[in-house]
Amino acid sequence: MASMSRMQTTRLRESHAPLPRRTKIVDAEYQVIARPTAWRRVLAALTAIFWAAAIGFAVPQIWNAAVQIGAFFAEG
Repeated sequence: MASMSRMQTTRLRESHAPLPRRTKIVDAEYQVIARPTAWRRVLAALTAIFWAAAIGFAVPQIWNAAVQIGAFFAEG
């Protein structure tokens, strides 16, 4: 049996609807680890802003370097 390199997260929800025919019922134990808090949302937003700013500042520098390298080889 092959071992799994990481566990897959499966979100569970309770349903009160009738079950379709030939439904296989899986009995599983689960626990709620953590709910999204306001701090997590703020941290996620700040992380997204950081990476957007980093990419925004890096793209013009990379573009400029590519243009200068192209000009160097074009004069060759």
